[in-house]
Amino acid sequence: MKKYFKYLIIGVVLLIPFIYSFFYLKAYWNPYGEGNIDNIPVAIVNLDDKDEGTELINSIKDSKKLKISVVSESVASKGLNNKEYYAVITIPKDFSSDLESVSNSERKHPTITYSPNQKSNFLASQIINNVVNEVEKKLDNKINSTIVDTLSSNLEGVPSKLDEIKEGFNDLENGTTKLQTGSKSLHTGVNTLYTSYNDFNNALKTLKEGLNTLNNETSKISSLSTNFAELNNGINELSTGSKTLNTGLNNYIENVNTSLDYSKNAATYIITMYELDPVNHANIPTELYQASKAMINNIDSLKKGGSTIQTGSENLENGLSTIEEKLTKLDTSNLSKLSESINKLATGATTIYNNSLKISTSLYTLNTASNTLKNGVSTLNNSVKDANKKLTNNIYDTKNDLKDIESLSDYSNNPVNIVTNNVNEVDNYGTAFAPFFISIALWVGCLMMLIVFYFDKENRFQKLGPDNPHLVKRTLYYHLLATIAGIILGILLSIFLDFNITNYLSYYLIIILVANLFMAIIEFFVINFNDIGKFIILILLVLQLAAAGGTFPIETVTSGFRWMNPLLPMTYSINLLKEPLISIENNLLTKNLIIVFVIFIVFFIINIIIDLIKQNNLKNNK
Repeated sequence: MKKYFKYLIIGVVLLIPFIYSFFYLKAYWNPYGEGNIDNIPVAIVNLDDKDEGTELINSIKDSKKLKISVVSESVASKGLNNKEYYAVITIPKDFSSDLESVSNSERKHPTITYSPNQKSNFLASQIINNVVNEVEKKLDNKINSTIVDTLSSNLEGVPSKLDEIKEGFNDLENGTTKLQTGSKSLHTGVNTLYTSYNDFNNALKTLKEGLNTLNNETSKISSLSTNFAELNNGINELSTGSKTLNTGLNNYIENVNTSLDYSKNAATYIITMYELDPVNHANIPTELYQASKAMINNIDSLKKGGSTIQTGSENLENGLSTIEEKLTKLDTSNLSKLSESINKLATGATTIYNNSLKISTSLYTLNTASNTLKNGVSTLNNSVKDANKKLTNNIYDTKNDLKDIESLSDYSNNPVNIVTNNVNEVDNYGTAFAPFFISIALWVGCLMMLIVFYFDKENRFQKLGPDNPHLVKRTLYYHLLATIAGIILGILLSIFLDFNITNYLSYYLIIILVANLFMAIIEFFVINFNDIGKFIILILLVLQLAAAGGTFPIETVTSGFRWMNPLLPMTYSINLLKEPLISIENNLLTKNLIIVFVIFIVFFIINIIIDLIKQNNLKNNK
């Protein structure tokens, strides 16, 4: 039985590389896959009083990346502390309300509280954090879509509002057109009034001069009695003319006041439009605005003067009537009273004429202002027409531009599509780490062979032990065992693990080469330096675990380990094993193959030379 036991030990030792790598890789072959990652327990506390919180929970559940439990705050807190849950996600009460607030002016940022218990398992917290980040991205996209949808809805209402503005501009254009027509009529009427009033003013002048002459003549009262009958007839005719003048003047002033009221309304309209638009002044020239204000003052003066003339005319008529009445009763004794009345009449006529001159001046100013008003309204009408035309074109362009925002909210929900184009794609977590753990397994396997076989106290493995005088053969035996262990490792891993081997020949040749490389290195230190050699090999193993770049990128480790990386053999064995397990790149394959082979040859030749020297020494000692 003891005879066969040593073969059982050899078999077990040869299986060590497979056992070491298989169970670790099998356990973590695909931790992020369905059936694994969705076993990570996470508690969700939903305090939301509306539906958005429930929709968020369903979204996380549908992703099938976590094991979700919806619980109360107390249960979640207790479970987080006793490791029942790796993390707690809390959705606040106002979560839905905050999401809805993006559509109004008082916007709030929705908040979700993520509480991982990193003490339970740090990597689990990182995995959950990735899921939370995905949720955050989806919420951001949803909010962006809502914002864009609100903006689009508001912009879609712009054309109808522009149409309303367009209708207002049409009305404004019609109004300015009518105003232009009215201003032309006003100017024509005022010009006619001014021309006619000059004739009237000349008549007043004649009347004034006649009354002054009469006044001068009545001063000769002593000679008046002889011509009394002629005077009485003249007074009668003058009274009749005065009544006719007063009637015509009243009609004239009434018509003038109507025209002046129309002019004042037009001027008031222009001033109102100008002052209601403090920025653009409704496109009304400032000169027109100033002329309108001056026109109102002149119109008021004209009306006041007209009223004075009308009063004077009435006084004149009354005076003539009094004279006529008095003349019927006049005798020579009353001629002095007649003279006084005529004097007053002449004075009144002079006053009327002087006021008439003022009215004439005001009419001239009014005529000039009405001409300015006509020209300004014409300019205003042209400006309104041009603005209306531009507005029509802008509305057309705006409607065409707004067509581009259709379905923009759907677009903003997922504005960027990231297309992943993997280079040298790795199927799963296990395949990615297989080169690292195969290297470790072969290193440990070769070390165990030397410890079990070379240092066997019972000396059951004589050809592999220290007492074998054929040292070169012993070295070759160890390399044979390393080769067999590598082949066993390669075969069993390809059977029991889901490897996608790109090239089986290179796969086995590389495993065999790496196994022999590690055997040559370990043999050199362990056999030649004994316990110190074992310590060195263990230190090398630890350094290679940290600095060979099998897990984290070598750029992420500390600078001292980055410096060691190119000096460690496992750096090149890992790179070399990636070729048949992931994808073959000839330049990398050649580079790493040469380095591994050179290191192997160097240590193998050194071991053979040492063996030959020791064998010669043994022969010489005998």
